[in-house]
Amino acid sequence: MVGVAVLVMSEGEAISPLTRVGGVSLLKRAVLTAQKGGAKTCYLCVDHVTEAFRHELHNDSRVTSQIVWVSPNPDDTQTLEPPFTEQSVIFSVTTIFRHPLIQNISQETTAGKTRVFTDASGAVAIALVPGTQVSVLLQELGQGKRLAETPAILGGEQQRLLQARSLFCYRLTRTSRIAEVEQALLLSLENPRDGQVDTYFNRKLSRPLTRWLLQTPLTPNQITVFSCVVGLLGALCFFPGGYWGPLLGALFLQFSVVLDCCDGEVARVKFLESPFGDVLDIVCDTVVTIAIFVGMGVAVWKDGASSHALLLAGMLVLGGCLAFPLVTLAEKTEAMGDRRGGWEDGLMKRLIASLTTRDVSVVIFASALTGKLLWFLWGAAIGAHVFWLILLWLLWRAGRLHYWLQGMEVKE
Repeated sequence: MVGVAVLVMSEGEAISPLTRVGGVSLLKRAVLTAQKGGAKTCYLCVDHVTEAFRHELHNDSRVTSQIVWVSPNPDDTQTLEPPFTEQSVIFSVTTIFRHPLIQNISQETTAGKTRVFTDASGAVAIALVPGTQVSVLLQELGQGKRLAETPAILGGEQQRLLQARSLFCYRLTRTSRIAEVEQALLLSLENPRDGQVDTYFNRKLSRPLTRWLLQTPLTPNQITVFSCVVGLLGALCFFPGGYWGPLLGALFLQFSVVLDCCDGEVARVKFLESPFGDVLDIVCDTVVTIAIFVGMGVAVWKDGASSHALLLAGMLVLGGCLAFPLVTLAEKTEAMGDRRGGWEDGLMKRLIASLTTRDVSVVIFASALTGKLLWFLWGAAIGAHVFWLILLWLLWRAGRLHYWLQGMEVKE
């Protein structure tokens, strides 16, 4: 478990720690990454502590770890706080990566052992050092010694850091292009719940848009609300009926889905995830979905294609409302299902992964394009109720339903 982070800014890098990547400075990104990796104290080693550096981390609610400045200048250096007992992660602020990398390599590192991971050029990218060596290391860095020249790093086990999209790690140099780094960072934000359309279409549209949004003051929650408004505009387009109204509504819905990808990307790149944001995203998605289904029913009814259109839309909305708490329960008890490992748990996971994605937006667009909205209503109205009934049965079979029935708290 990593409890301390040593962030180095005193290696004569040509890139300023205040350089912004993805809307966040390298200095702040390093601190927030270390925090999410488990660090409760961050030692910032710098040649000279400037007011700009202090101001960058001041009064930011995201920075919750203790910040300790270490510098060759005695007036800048704060009192160190030995003893160090927890494993420590060490990296330069010009090294950009996501926090799962810290968790991954710390789990694979034996306690009391130093491991040094290098990039393709052989430079130190990230290192794990036993807590017993941190005091000496900080003293050496505070005296102006380069990280690669410290005994702790020289005596550690050297290993090339394997590049994988999910374990993104990039060390900025004077020749690096920020736009390419931001693109690579966005590519590393894989979501296991993405459907095929998300993976091969929506994400390809959302990433360029996200890169622009990262340069704006818009928050993820504001983007979520904007996505909801666009989706509701799409629903309104269905109400007049005809051909072009529903088709335009389906296009608005698709744009809303792309924006729905953007809010999560911005949240993760800017370290702005929050429980409220998760709830807001779910509520807005639900509101848009219900509005679209109602709009489709009204469109089919006005076109005279079926006198049962409004009933079908109502059945579809009801099915979605009944499925929602069951899907939530299944997700909350997913860890329990993984431990149990029954066939019901595996089937439930596959069922939810395939039927609760944003891919349905493409089916709606195809139905509007071909003028077959009635077919969609019939299939979705029946399918929604089949889905929640099967999910209810699987939850009962797997023994995960009784937690909800008994009002017990489910812990992952």
